[in-house]
Amino acid sequence: MKCLNWNLEWRPPRSAGGKWIAQKIGELAPDVSCLTEVTEALIPEGEVIRSDLDYGYVNKGDRRKVVLWSKEPWTDIDLVGDSGLPGGRFVSGVTLGIRFIGVCIPWQSAHVSTGRKDRKSWEDHLIYCRGLTGIIEKYRKEDFPVCVLGDYNQRIPRVRQPVEVAEALAACFPSAFSICTAEMNDLEGKPLIDHCAISPGLSARVTEIIPKNTPDGDRVSDHAGVVQEIRQVKLG
Repeated sequence: MKCLNWNLEWRPPRSAGGKWIAQKIGELAPDVSCLTEVTEALIPEGEVIRSDLDYGYVNKGDRRKVVLWSKEPWTDIDLVGDSGLPGGRFVSGVTLGIRFIGVCIPWQSAHVSTGRKDRKSWEDHLIYCRGLTGIIEKYRKEDFPVCVLGDYNQRIPRVRQPVEVAEALAACFPSAFSICTAEMNDLEGKPLIDHCAISPGLSARVTEIIPKNTPDGDRVSDHAGVVQEIRQVKLG
């Protein structure tokens, strides 16, 4: 299946970048998408799981930190994951025989000097990683293979982030998981921070990196989009 992972940086739908995003998603025709920092108007019609509106910042009501979209219905939907997670940044469900987990892990300065202003640098990120570790452990025991998509807000392998932060993210994933986007760069040569981790029973390979600007030079996002081909494979 074709899987799209893209942080849209709240791009307005009527902007040049927003119009290009809508056109690009239509051309890609993905089977599953994880869209982060997306406005409602840029979410395609289909089967959608939306994160909670409240992510701790002012929201006019049309912003979602993370959504999962599928051409087929979702079952076993989970909008909480873990009660200790920073809010509004998690969605999960089963579609096309796979348990997808959509994440938008808080960036380094989440709620440090903006928002609630009650965190230290990387604090929300570390809290999220600890919660995600337990969530993945729970879901990997199910009958479905697991795919964790979204904005990880870290480069893999570590570049400048503190060692404890890199270790906390790595600890989220059992040793048998693989991250198909690790060690990959965007079209500007910068390491990706939007990633795709898969459990045994799945294979994944990146087939396209989406640029941060339109061909005409208009801003699309501060993140590169990533298209993956995901397949189920037999174990043993």
